[in-house]
Amino acid sequence: MIPYFQQPHLNLGLLTIHGFGVLVALAVISGSALVRRRARTDQLDLKNVERLLSWLLLGGFAGAHLADRLVYFPGKTLADPVSLLRFWDGLSSFGGLVGAVVGALAFIHHARLAALRWRLLDTVAYALPFGWIFGRTGCFIAFDHPGKPTTFFLGQMNADGIVIHNLGLDEALYTVVIAAIFLVLGRRPRVAGFFTGMVAILYAPARFLFDFLRVVDVRYAGLTPGQWGSLALIGLGVFILLRRHSVSPAGAAPPLAA
Repeated sequence: MIPYFQQPHLNLGLLTIHGFGVLVALAVISGSALVRRRARTDQLDLKNVERLLSWLLLGGFAGAHLADRLVYFPGKTLADPVSLLRFWDGLSSFGGLVGAVVGALAFIHHARLAALRWRLLDTVAYALPFGWIFGRTGCFIAFDHPGKPTTFFLGQMNADGIVIHNLGLDEALYTVVIAAIFLVLGRRPRVAGFFTGMVAILYAPARFLFDFLRVVDVRYAGLTPGQWGSLALIGLGVFILLRRHSVSPAGAAPPLAA
């Protein structure tokens, strides 16, 4: 059992640095570094990749906040619509994913890089689980995804003395598994689009199951927004892999350099 602890923070007077924010920053930094590394291996133009990252991050953070306000807390947002402008006030991981994809596709269309679409998306998809580990570890130390009571040895004592699932930790540990799988799969050339489909297929089923353990999320027709998103993500991942499977080996990306 993990004892209860408050989120680490550093008070600098007018500014307080929280552990969650530090780990989210590490997620962005590490994920972006791996995107650049894979782009160099795949011989992609790094200027385009840098621009892609900018659009993706802006779309991701915007989507994360808007989904949090409009999907998870519609009543509170209606009562306080100005909260839509407070981008530091609430983030949704699934909203971030959707926003990042929209941002990436918007950039690809704007830059007229449709011919490189799948190669560009794969550089991001491959790096995603490695950065996600830091992001979900941030959720763990912030304890912002409390779950149901449990006897699981990695359950965490809540402030009320009840041992519950800390779903940030549960998902962070599962994401380590996805990252390990990607390390193995990345050792040989893959058809462009392969990792985009695989990250959806590997992540979505686990997220769907984890959300049954959530206790505070809003439900629509009995399922959380994350579960509805997971169902859509599974379908999208299968569709992408089936479509890209027919591509000739010439469309394969090289393995990631060691």
